[in-house]
Amino acid sequence: MTKSRIKTWLLMLPGAGMLLSLVLLPLSLLLLFSLITGNQISINSDLSFSNYINIYERGLFGPLMIKSLLIAFFVTLSAIVIAYPVSYGIAKVVTPRWRNTLIILIIIPFFTSQLLLIYSIMVMLQSRGPVMSFLSIFGADPTRSALYSNFAVYLILLYQFLPYMVLTLYSSMSKIDDNIIAVARSMGAGRRRVFFDVILPLTSPGLLSGIILVFIPVAGSFVESNLAGGTNGMMIGSLIDSNFSVSLNLGRGCALCVLFLLVISAVTFVIQRSIRYFAGRRL
Repeated sequence: MTKSRIKTWLLMLPGAGMLLSLVLLPLSLLLLFSLITGNQISINSDLSFSNYINIYERGLFGPLMIKSLLIAFFVTLSAIVIAYPVSYGIAKVVTPRWRNTLIILIIIPFFTSQLLLIYSIMVMLQSRGPVMSFLSIFGADPTRSALYSNFAVYLILLYQFLPYMVLTLYSSMSKIDDNIIAVARSMGAGRRRVFFDVILPLTSPGLLSGIILVFIPVAGSFVESNLAGGTNGMMIGSLIDSNFSVSLNLGRGCALCVLFLLVISAVTFVIQRSIRYFAGRRL
């Protein structure tokens, strides 16, 4: 090996060691513990797929996984619809003087704890709260509460993860040359054509990053559903959490995590390919 190649391998060692210790090793242990029965593993432990069989027989994983994916889909879709005009306005309409101020306002929710954000929204959604009082103008009963429903979980998750989508789209939007949009309009393209043929393909990297940052955490969330979802608000993250903290079944909890990772990896792969294919065709 040449000296340059040796130096390259030496420079890669810290990153490779970090990848091994923080990614590959935990995933390997997760897969190993999913094959044990109970909470302990030893040299004489029997490894089997009994946890996976038990999950299949219980029949909870499939419905809860589908429900979690649907909630994640609607939260991500809503975040995209809201974030595109917001990020465009900040990047292309607002003057540079106010741009940083608006970005700071968007990231202010990150300055506080997750539980505080959840409880603050729960206060707003309770009976006679600000939301129900406002909806009473349109005929809604202000004494009713929007809490303890899937809609409440959806609103809380959307509020929590919307800034991620705005920031990632703003990062891509700010890199678009204004002359490109001006040329498209001068050639007769309307707003809809400019968006789908110019802005959307050029912001596809930011869109993909935003989808990953929103879709995956939302699909695996459990705190929001446990606090604001009520008896019917259980998601797949709630099932995983209950196996670790309530039933204390380490093996089955790890098996649920492995299945969740497989499903999320497959969905993420499809989303990534779809966005790249669509953006490539538009460009």
